[in-house]
Amino acid sequence: MKRLLAAFVLALALAAAPLFADSITFSGGTTTVTMQGDRQTITLGGGARVTTGNITIEADTISISGDNHSIVDCTGSVRVTDSGRGISMSSPSLSYDRNNEMIIVDGWVEIQDVGNQVAASGAWMEFNLDSGVMNLQMQVTLIKHTSDGRMVCRADNAVFNRDQEQLSLSGNAGVYWNGDTYRASLISVDLATEEIVMSGDIEGTVNG
Repeated sequence: MKRLLAAFVLALALAAAPLFADSITFSGGTTTVTMQGDRQTITLGGGARVTTGNITIEADTISISGDNHSIVDCTGSVRVTDSGRGISMSSPSLSYDRNNEMIIVDGWVEIQDVGNQVAASGAWMEFNLDSGVMNLQMQVTLIKHTSDGRMVCRADNAVFNRDQEQLSLSGNAGVYWNGDTYRASLISVDLATEEIVMSGDIEGTVNG
């Protein structure tokens, strides 16, 4: 009985205040705290919202767990905004590991990178916030705005280093840009200089 009362009081307090003043704050229409030994899971519903550093996450349901409340699992109309990096993304579900600065999406995800003028999508993503490296798999499309129009890059797999503006494509890789088409086993794109390097089986169509 005492444990239930403590969990109820803690749920009320945490719904209105940050877990740690300088690390993570949250809110939701409903808040449930589950305690098992030293482990605690906070579940937010009804328009859940979590803010940690420059990152704000909104979803139908958000669960916070792990050591120092490091794991943030989200489901239902998930939207992430990183004001520091100029990135936003949306997906049906998402997991954010705050200790390792890693965002993982096992499902469809759409990304807007305003700083690099890039939009991307795929059916799986792993994004290391510290290194700035984003891995995308399955039906990957990355679109880069250039002075010559949209550069559309497609592949089964893509590695995007957003800090260095480098893109590596593999598996049915293709780049469509300025009326030209490039296909190869492997394609590397320097998004800053707009240089394209191809290797493996190569084919393409270039307008004369």
